[in-house]
Amino acid sequence: MESVGQLLRQTREAQEKTIDEVAKATRMSRQIIGALEDDHFSVLPAPVYVKGHLRTYARFLGLNEDDVVQMYMRFTQQQDSVEPDEWDAVELELHETTTRTGQMWQRIGVGAAVAIVAIAAITWGVRRFRSRPAPPPPAPTQEEQVIEATTQDTLIEWHKLELTVVASERTWVRVSADAVPTADLTLNAGDERTWQANERFTLDVGNGGGLDLYLDGTHLGTAGTGSRLVEGLVVDENGMSH
Repeated sequence: MESVGQLLRQTREAQEKTIDEVAKATRMSRQIIGALEDDHFSVLPAPVYVKGHLRTYARFLGLNEDDVVQMYMRFTQQQDSVEPDEWDAVELELHETTTRTGQMWQRIGVGAAVAIVAIAAITWGVRRFRSRPAPPPPAPTQEEQVIEATTQDTLIEWHKLELTVVASERTWVRVSADAVPTADLTLNAGDERTWQANERFTLDVGNGGGLDLYLDGTHLGTAGTGSRLVEGLVVDENGMSH
């Protein structure tokens, strides 16, 4: 039975494309391309990232992305249609927990606001009926202020951007999140780091071709090509740009 790696290699060779051409067009490193073609998925990051690389490679070769991912799932004996893999399950649980928490606090906040408005309206009506000046609406209680602040924090957190970097080669990287310096470190091959920001990230990378970038789980490509220095790389909700 033909494996997914064999399909990728045979299709590439049939189209007379080199690994260097694939790396340049897809912004994947030569090491990742080689691992995909050799079916060495264990040396790559979590399955969710492997699927992203496979979709990128399949799209470049003109193959059906879903068919290629299904071949990978069968090859690794994972039943994605029955049970999500471990990484996807964690992401799904986090998403559902965050959604439930946000909805709960929204309902509490709306209920508290409706109660305050109703009390104020009743009080104002009674005062007016008795021809007395209406008092100002009551100030929110400490509990109501805590609920409102928690609701706002939950909604703000929901919209944060998450950047994950995975090193395929040794490289230095400096990261700023929303213009605030966040990290300045050296990564070895296989190292992975994640940061969050409200609007954007700015990166300087010593070995651009040795660092893969993922925004909210979507593979953006490598920071650059070859071992050249990359400065001022911006990553936001629109992707990455210099």
